[in-house]
Amino acid sequence: MHLRDFNDSDADYRALVQMENQTWPDTPTTVEAQREMAAARPDIRWDQRVCEIDGSVAGFGSCGEAFWLGEPGTFHVYVVVSPAHRRQGIGSRIFRDLLNQAPAADIRTLNSGCREDQIGGMRFLQSLGFVAIDRDADSELDLARFEVLRMTERSPDPSPVQFRPLASLTENCPDWLERFRDLDYRIQAEAVAPEPLNRPSAEQFAEEHLNTRDFDPNLCWIALDGSDWIGMTELRPTADDDTAVQAFRTGVDRVWRRCGVATALKLHAFGSAKAKGYAKVVAYGDPDSAVGHIHRKLGFQFQPAWIGMRKPLPSPGR
Repeated sequence: MHLRDFNDSDADYRALVQMENQTWPDTPTTVEAQREMAAARPDIRWDQRVCEIDGSVAGFGSCGEAFWLGEPGTFHVYVVVSPAHRRQGIGSRIFRDLLNQAPAADIRTLNSGCREDQIGGMRFLQSLGFVAIDRDADSELDLARFEVLRMTERSPDPSPVQFRPLASLTENCPDWLERFRDLDYRIQAEAVAPEPLNRPSAEQFAEEHLNTRDFDPNLCWIALDGSDWIGMTELRPTADDDTAVQAFRTGVDRVWRRCGVATALKLHAFGSAKAKGYAKVVAYGDPDSAVGHIHRKLGFQFQPAWIGMRKPLPSPGR
């Protein structure tokens, strides 16, 4: 068994892609895709190691700053082993080697993850001391088969709440922008976040939320209690599939939850998407969240969840 640096050669990339596609056959990758991902990575510490047995690549590992989390001291570690060489201690050897390569004084927490149907991968991370912290799953609703009226009849009646597309409210509600900004802020502020949410200015909100290419006020629905805006849901066209819309954001004021408001909002939005010719709704997030349970009731088909995992490390000198 020999450990060395990943050398960016076509041979190393081909070996990595072969292992990735054997491990994740339903989400195949290519050498070109892997090179593009590496080129897009910011200029940070990112160690990559290869395990060879008798001159053949048997495993791969990487460890680097988890820049996308915005949490100083959090490093992401990933290990993949060829199916022909699993259960031989190779993954653990790569993991220990990566930690030896990394600057121990800079690492406070290790971040990793595995899909829940990869039992071997889950057990491997658990054996190293990683614990699950979140779940995230892709799901999809077939709009062609979705019967909005039938689902509406089977869902709770949220009367006296009324539902309007944002497009119509922009025409007959003079202060719609301020109301929409306030509702959006209330919904996001109640979500779990690492730090308090700053309320955006009207100009900032319009620039970041309304003036984007994928925003469609006909796919954004508002729930109203009289003149009060109490909930919203929003669908947005996806960048890589012009037949699909993504469930972007849904939220309801706390006093109106568990009254069927969120479900009704989604039914109105799905009806609008279907009328505009979209074939499906895709969603991402925790399948066990409140929105995840609504999606299940409405017929979304869920893929196996990705389990986010973490391993705290002792402080230097302890």
